[in-house]
Amino acid sequence: MQSIKRQEVDKSTYENNWVITPKVRFIKCPIRTTLGVLGKKWTILIIRDIGFRRIARFNRLLESISGLTPRVLSMRLKELEEENFIECEQESRSPSMVIWRLTQKGRDTLPILMQLTAFGSKWYSDIVFEDKVPRMLIEIFPQPEVRDLINKIG
Repeated sequence: MQSIKRQEVDKSTYENNWVITPKVRFIKCPIRTTLGVLGKKWTILIIRDIGFRRIARFNRLLESISGLTPRVLSMRLKELEEENFIECEQESRSPSMVIWRLTQKGRDTLPILMQLTAFGSKWYSDIVFEDKVPRMLIEIFPQPEVRDLINKIG
């Protein structure tokens, strides 16, 4: 019942040509600015793998993302580090080992990625799931530790 009412509200909102206007004037669009970094090819998948899959090493990242080349991965990691989405930790071993992890800024992208997962699971279920059935996030990720992340996206 809740979803029906929400759909009716959303539909009437768009039919009445409602416009979302910020109270504060933007110098530059925040969506466009964010996509300047996150919109580059492979970037979101790299963040996904470091944040969700806990893949922290260069070669493991290469293996996890089909089609990604070492050169592009190196460029994207450097960009993400410069933008403070990830940080590099070098362990003092012989040979030295580099591990990547998300910063707070990087962790703040995880609810966005979870929302993309929710969208894809609902609207592209025919491609995403073998049985082609749309699913909600709680069905996909029933683990208690994921609930907080799901709750952040409302």
